[in-house]
Amino acid sequence: MKFIDLPPSSRTASLGGNLISVKDDDLTLAIQNPSLLNESMDDHFAISYIDYLAGINFGSLAYAHSFDSLNTGMVGMQYINYGTFTQADVNGNITGTFSAGEYNFFAGYSRQWHDFSYGGQLKLLYSNLDIYNSFGACIDLSGTYFDKDKGFTAAVVFKNIGYQITPYADVREPMPFEIQAGVSEKLKHMPIRFSVILTHLETPNMTYINTNAPQTIDLATGQPIVQKITVGDEVFRHFIFGAEIIISKNFNIRLGYNVERRQELSIPTDMGLVGYSIGMGIRVNRFHISYGLAGYSLAGASNTFTITTNFSDFKQKKNPADY
Repeated sequence: MKFIDLPPSSRTASLGGNLISVKDDDLTLAIQNPSLLNESMDDHFAISYIDYLAGINFGSLAYAHSFDSLNTGMVGMQYINYGTFTQADVNGNITGTFSAGEYNFFAGYSRQWHDFSYGGQLKLLYSNLDIYNSFGACIDLSGTYFDKDKGFTAAVVFKNIGYQITPYADVREPMPFEIQAGVSEKLKHMPIRFSVILTHLETPNMTYINTNAPQTIDLATGQPIVQKITVGDEVFRHFIFGAEIIISKNFNIRLGYNVERRQELSIPTDMGLVGYSIGMGIRVNRFHISYGLAGYSLAGASNTFTITTNFSDFKQKKNPADY
């Protein structure tokens, strides 16, 4: 059920896959960090579609409601469709087709306390593979500090604390628990916001030795050269860097770099643009339309489309003469 960690919108996809430390009216950010929910998201609706890899489709939708200036909630769902597969018996005879997909139904809440906010999110998970099913549940807990005058935000998220209630084939899998932290700052005299996100803080060392890599022989000793992991590699695999160039309140450009993705999914002889991402957002009338392109491997990239709107903008305003 690791699909719940995929970028839920084009904005997060174009900024490296994660953005937990920007507090504005973008409802999609609260899917990754529920403490970002705030009253400016009241009556907002967001829908995203991701043309993922190998014919896989992923999408999400969410709606937020502000109860007052301090309390805001949201509901929504995510899905992933793995497509249709050929079904065969043990002898290789084709017997038909089957499909596979997973779903996440979530509800989140946040409360404001001075410059701090704290929030939580409940996720109910359902996974389907042909005639087999699996159920699970988990929660996210998070806190955010926001200094509006300085344009500075800091956040921490404890993700996917839960349990697979009904496993596949009696093999229970752990939930993808993760600790994340991040900071963002909008420069005072420049139209740029920088973000630095730290992922998988619960696992200090995410490096590994590739035992399948071809061995290189030291010509002086005749012995295989042992792959070495540097401290820098151990540290920077946790980092995601992002930048938003705010051309105007109706148009911006986004850039991201995911170090872990580049190190793990690229080919040393041809790394290409793996780990890099780019996108843009534009406001058209009552809609904010965004696009994100993220490089995952030389085999392909993901394309993400997001549309957000405020339902309150569609409500007819009454003429003062009617009162």
